[in-house]
Amino acid sequence: MTEIFTTKKLEKIIKKKIDSQTIELENIFGKWNASVLFIAKKKYLIFVNAKTFYSVIIPQFSTKDLDKISELFLENFHAQLNFEKISLDFDLLKQNIGELRFRQTDNDKKVTGIINYYISKIDYLKYDYEIFNSMVIREMTKKLNITPFKQLNWKLPNEVMSEIIKTTSV
Repeated sequence: MTEIFTTKKLEKIIKKKIDSQTIELENIFGKWNASVLFIAKKKYLIFVNAKTFYSVIIPQFSTKDLDKISELFLENFHAQLNFEKISLDFDLLKQNIGELRFRQTDNDKKVTGIINYYISKIDYLKYDYEIFNSMVIREMTKKLNITPFKQLNWKLPNEVMSEIIKTTSV
């Protein structure tokens, strides 16, 4: 089971998915935070891992996709890892992620700041592209995941995620 803490903005969109039960055991990736962003009047969900600041974007999300959000997250997470040449078996990923459980915001200022930084960076990067398909979104997300952070000792989010995956796969 994976805990996803939502921002207030996303909470309004997926309010029927918000769960208030007690928090389950943590998986290898830890908790994630999520928000919504808009590109060309379309909704996109951005997920950021709290341990690694690794981001995953679900493109062109609509409320009718709410019932299959766990599958969408898994598919997009695995596709992003593959795009960044981080190998992880899909079944192992599925086993570690499990079902998504959405929570109200946990007011984690650090991760919320990272999400806001990523959203502003995407707002800047989107002018480099004429169209927005899944490959463009993967490329933009990769640019987010190769941004070094002081909180990670100036490592890249995709490096830290790769390290976590390697320790698990062994």
